[in-house]
Amino acid sequence: MQVKIGEKIKELRKVTGRKQEDLATALGVTPQAISRWEANGGYPDMEMIPSIANYFHISIDELFGYNNDRNRIIQEYNDKAQWLINNNDDMTECIALMRRGLEEFPDRVDFKTKLAFALHKQGWKNKGKEPNIFWEEAAKLYEKLLPHDQSCIIPLLSVYSCLGKYEKAEQKASEQPDLELCRQVLLGNLGSIGSINDEKRAEQYRGDAVLELLHAFQKSLDEAIVCNNELNNSREGLELLLLTRQLFDKIVGTECHGFHSDLCFIDMRCVKIANNIGDHKVAMDCFDSAFEQYIKFEQWKIKQFKRWEERNNKSINDENNDEHFTSSLLKSVNPSGHKVIVCEPSFLVKTATSFPEKEKKLITEDPKYACIFEQ
Repeated sequence: MQVKIGEKIKELRKVTGRKQEDLATALGVTPQAISRWEANGGYPDMEMIPSIANYFHISIDELFGYNNDRNRIIQEYNDKAQWLINNNDDMTECIALMRRGLEEFPDRVDFKTKLAFALHKQGWKNKGKEPNIFWEEAAKLYEKLLPHDQSCIIPLLSVYSCLGKYEKAEQKASEQPDLELCRQVLLGNLGSIGSINDEKRAEQYRGDAVLELLHAFQKSLDEAIVCNNELNNSREGLELLLLTRQLFDKIVGTECHGFHSDLCFIDMRCVKIANNIGDHKVAMDCFDSAFEQYIKFEQWKIKQFKRWEERNNKSINDENNDEHFTSSLLKSVNPSGHKVIVCEPSFLVKTATSFPEKEKKLITEDPKYACIFEQ
């Protein structure tokens, strides 16, 4: 990158309403020197750089324009890697991309996480080969990431299972904290027993705990039902999921802030069970609901991307985030502090295959659902 520090100084001076004489006086140089810098006729002495950065209340990296350039490159790596993950079965290009990214930015946890995911996915293309070098490397990466990101425990256990390391998976799972000892629950308990003086903050912690436990409950119930042949093929299983959906809907409220994906996944499971028991009308209603939640999730995702652009282009602080849940229970919870499950159109397409041919044809030919089949 060509460094044009003079242009940056000029830009900062005009934005802050300073004259060349003001900056010259502060730095102990002549206004003519400032003019030369701004015309790219020369550069400030290196020992003067910290003083210039301090004058404009920015970092030296920002003065040289490195921050924006660095953030842009990192975002480009992440965006391209995510696109490759979402749109390709072969992860060769994604793996190479993330390796290049880590050569340039060795400490990026998000790059390591995407590399591990790509390796995990690529391992399925080499299933049966011994050793499976992709799964082996993914396991090592997830093991290193686990202390920094507890969510890595889930893919790590999956990779262990893929490698046939069942005892290791069970041991690693048993080493994790009890549900009552997770961060959100502990902070929520502090708020409940009066250990936090700030009531609003205590209310936020209690809401965080409820939301995380609700999310975990939904996932656990789904897995319990899908692995139980009796529930997966009975109205009892369907009713359990529908009750869970009502509870989730009631607690979260009308503004779900990305948790539309949880509702979408519940609806999709309901579709499959309803089709298993031959209640295709309920299945169609649930599919329509799943589609609506998917659309809301996509709208939320676009809004989040716009907010990211605003934060990077206008230095908007996350503290000014005006997003909030509409339910009384979660009104103090900051939605941006919670991870959400990504909902992809391919999930809905796969769900549609559970219908008999007649209903499947109605779905695939309905213009309303065209967007998911065009991906």
